[in-house]
Amino acid sequence: MEKMDIVTYGETYNRAMQGIEDMLLREGNPLSSFKKNVYPEAFQAYLRRHMETLNAIDAIYQQEEQPQLWAEKLAEHLIEAVTAELDAIPKKGKKSEQQLNYNMLLAVFVFPAFLETRAASAEPVTDVIMKKWNKAFRTSVGKADYAKIESGFHKKLCYITTAVCESQGKADDCYELKLLRSYRDSYLLSSGDGQALVKEYYNIAPTIVNRINRQENPAEIYEKIWDCWLSGCVRLIEEGEKEACRERYMEMVYELKERYMS
Repeated sequence: MEKMDIVTYGETYNRAMQGIEDMLLREGNPLSSFKKNVYPEAFQAYLRRHMETLNAIDAIYQQEEQPQLWAEKLAEHLIEAVTAELDAIPKKGKKSEQQLNYNMLLAVFVFPAFLETRAASAEPVTDVIMKKWNKAFRTSVGKADYAKIESGFHKKLCYITTAVCESQGKADDCYELKLLRSYRDSYLLSSGDGQALVKEYYNIAPTIVNRINRQENPAEIYEKIWDCWLSGCVRLIEEGEKEACRERYMEMVYELKERYMS
């Protein structure tokens, strides 16, 4: 890439810094766009809105003699801006809710937008942001590209269940998956607490599945998950014990998180 003059460099640098804030802080609740037949169009619109920022970030990345330091500076700038926004929220509950919104925005819009550009900066910049973000906010946000999310985003609550059922040779429209998806849509997403659970779950479930799949015995692990948790969740839904199902599912997720993400 041709070397920028000082003025162009300064303008591009400022555009990148302001733009990375806008990619996260100037967007609404991500859950409203995270629905079947809505997400693809919402993501493409998001990508168009922020393409100038993505290009500016890549341009600076390719100008720097130490691009890793630039990526770290960009990540730190974003974290400082988000921290200021969160600190300005007086109520703890609202602050936690907004933190979940930011986590989900990173997972389903920001990171996929970077990766969709296929730019030289895409992978290294998202890796740095992810690492520093998770350390700063004590979260476990992972990354995936648009194609992977678009093919599986409508299975949000069922990522792990889907992997288990596939391991058992069951179809995508098997009874268990249909039951859990219906439970998600009719029960969990009807309440604020349930929506928060779905957001938090989506941040970590794809990473858990990916790490299980890299083990020597994923089929055996999935069979244990079914025996210990999921078969019980299905039974509880059938018996109308929806809150007990939520507690059982949360227990499973947190134990798997501890085992495969620590």
